[in-house]
Amino acid sequence: MKHKILIVDDEENILLVVKAAFVSNYEVFTASAGEAALEIIRREKPSFVFLDIKMPGMSGVKVLERIKETGAAPVVWMLTGDEDMEMALATLQGGASGYITKPFEVDRIRTVVLNALEDLEKGDKERGENDKPWHVGKKSR
Repeated sequence: MKHKILIVDDEENILLVVKAAFVSNYEVFTASAGEAALEIIRREKPSFVFLDIKMPGMSGVKVLERIKETGAAPVVWMLTGDEDMEMALATLQGGASGYITKPFEVDRIRTVVLNALEDLEKGDKERGENDKPWHVGKKSR
């Protein structure tokens, strides 16, 4: 059975790029709004969610709260277009596993998903913080 990944972002190009990175190996769903994302989570029960922090209507922070309230247990990584450390840290305290700042390298998001899904399969949610990158920054050279 293929793992399911949900990508939630109000920017169409982000949805397309991230979906293209995973569609050959995973069942991929996209949503451009919080309510639609929550419906997909309820119906499809994805293993992994990329969730944009700032969206019109329901913010990614609110969507994360609602995910946690439902008892759904996907791994959630936040996407953010700015370096708002306070907001990013708040999402970590709210249950996100990490955050990625845009623009990002596709190889890095693939690594994040691969590591998270390997952890799920092992049932090893207690790995050390040094083994689990909680922030993937902008492209570095």
